Amino acid sequence: MSANVFDFDDFIRNAEKPVHIVFIGINGTGKTTTISKLAKRLRDMDHSVVIAAGDTFRAGAIDQIAIHADNVGVKLIKHQDGSDPAAVIYDAVQYAKGHNMDVVLSDTAGRMHTNVNLMAQLEKVCRVSPPDLTIFVDEAVAGNDAVERAEQFNNAVPIDGSILTKTDADSKGGAAISIAYITGKPIIFLGMGQGYDDLQKFDPKWFVDQLFD
Repeated sequence: MSANVFDFDDFIRNAEKPVHIVFIGINGTGKTTTISKLAKRLRDMDHSVVIAAGDTFRAGAIDQIAIHADNVGVKLIKHQDGSDPAAVIYDAVQYAKGHNMDVVLSDTAGRMHTNVNLMAQLEKVCRVSPPDLTIFVDEAVAGNDAVERAEQFNNAVPIDGSILTKTDADSKGGAAISIAYITGKPIIFLGMGQGYDDLQKFDPKWFVDQLFD
């Protein structure tokens, strides 16, 4: 676990701005909530943040992320339902550049790696607005399913790291070890609850202590 530690805060601090981060994964794993938590974390560290509502596919997704953006006090760039996500995300990146903002957090529609059309759409997003980080989000409680999905997504759209949600509900936590091992990429954060502050930086020593507690 410690061979793959990635300090997200240091990366943001030292990277050329704006830093563009794209979040990928399947539906229902807490991707939107994770983006909101990260937006609040970045704001608390005095970084300026804009969220791109790139999930134009799922009904209600734009409204959902708009509420979160409002709650944590960050700018949201959105288009209509069904519009081209690559265009939304491009606009958000251009907005960030024009307003000297630090970080763009791009939501994308949840998809299975087997959905050819949605995967092509994701590849277009990354081609039009190349991300500095691509982060895979899944549930710790999904176990082997999450491990399999992490591998498949990493093969389709290479990821830079993972965030595991619902870690507080998972007594074993083995998925984190397997995902880090199979993708060769670090676990960056753990989601530990529903609140905006319930995002914990991944600490290998703490994590292993939990496993053997």
